[in-house]
Amino acid sequence: MVNSDFLTNFDEIHSTEKMLWLGQNTNHLPAHPAVKEALLKAVSNQTYNNYAPPQGYEELRELILRDVVGESSAPDTKVLITDGAIDGLYLVCKRYGDAPTTLITSDPTWVWPLNFAKNQGANVRLLPIYDGSKDYKLQLSDLREALTQGSNPILYLIDPLNPLGSSYTRDELKKIAEVLEETDALVIHDCTYRDFAFDHHLMRDILPKKTITTYSFSKWLGIAGLRTGAIIADTPIFEFLLQDQSNILGSNVLGQRAAIAAFSVKEEWIDEVNTVQRGNQKMIAEVLQMVEGLHPVVYPSNGNFLAVDCQSTGVTATAIAAEFLKREIFIRTSNYHSEVLKELFLKISTTVPVSWVERLCEELPSVLSTCSEKDRK
Repeated sequence: MVNSDFLTNFDEIHSTEKMLWLGQNTNHLPAHPAVKEALLKAVSNQTYNNYAPPQGYEELRELILRDVVGESSAPDTKVLITDGAIDGLYLVCKRYGDAPTTLITSDPTWVWPLNFAKNQGANVRLLPIYDGSKDYKLQLSDLREALTQGSNPILYLIDPLNPLGSSYTRDELKKIAEVLEETDALVIHDCTYRDFAFDHHLMRDILPKKTITTYSFSKWLGIAGLRTGAIIADTPIFEFLLQDQSNILGSNVLGQRAAIAAFSVKEEWIDEVNTVQRGNQKMIAEVLQMVEGLHPVVYPSNGNFLAVDCQSTGVTATAIAAEFLKREIFIRTSNYHSEVLKELFLKISTTVPVSWVERLCEELPSVLSTCSEKDRK
């Protein structure tokens, strides 16, 4: 049995054989046969004995460029394969995060790039968006004020947003780009969850010279443990980033081989994944209608997860997550995403087997009842 006092003890969670892993937006659906075959071949051939090329396999870089930029990509648009998207974000924050830079992002957000930037001396400005009247998105007036007050401003735009699942329309991105141009600001577009969105658009299509795009294979492909991602930028920014590249000996060989194989089947694969994960979202949403005090924040979510507000239950998000963990179901809470919004919402991954979500839904009423009884005592 897992000790629920250790919600972040991932070694303990990993060692629990029957744990249902619904807490990190990772993809636990069966891998496509073509990806499995590529991985097994790479292992059989001991491909991992060699370092990969410093910027990643050329074939993979071309496939990413085609996937993100399209067939008509500019010749000065470059791709660097990184050790997961987080390694690319670390590199960007290390190169651009020195004082007196101001990194601007939403609250809630994905916190690690903020820590990277702070470590380099940057100021961090968080703009509150946990508000239905704002559609859980950045507001132009707030963004303009933050950009004009900050020095060397950089916008960290997570779209679709981890942890809420909101996403921006093309018109909204155009308006954000206009505000960015007023202050000559850079934008880091973290589009990790773009393949789960209903209608996604890239900032680099609007503001290519000032956009750094980060790319992940952890979620749509389901190879989080193989640490494979990328950053895409035009030549001047790209060359500046390369001057401090940490993975100079290349990134995970097996992950890159899996990614290359995945592009040949991506269209059919992602359709199948979204059919399952959107069905899982629907199942959770239907159960929430029958449980007083819980409701989806953004539904349907544009990510492979669903945020669930629990303020009206009178029970904290941590208490609910801890009770689920006792039952070998791991979910996240808002504590991971915001200092201000602690205990307000849960986050449940949906790229998981349907049976996992069925189990979560079965346990939910009992979990909430148990937590409420503990609070009364």
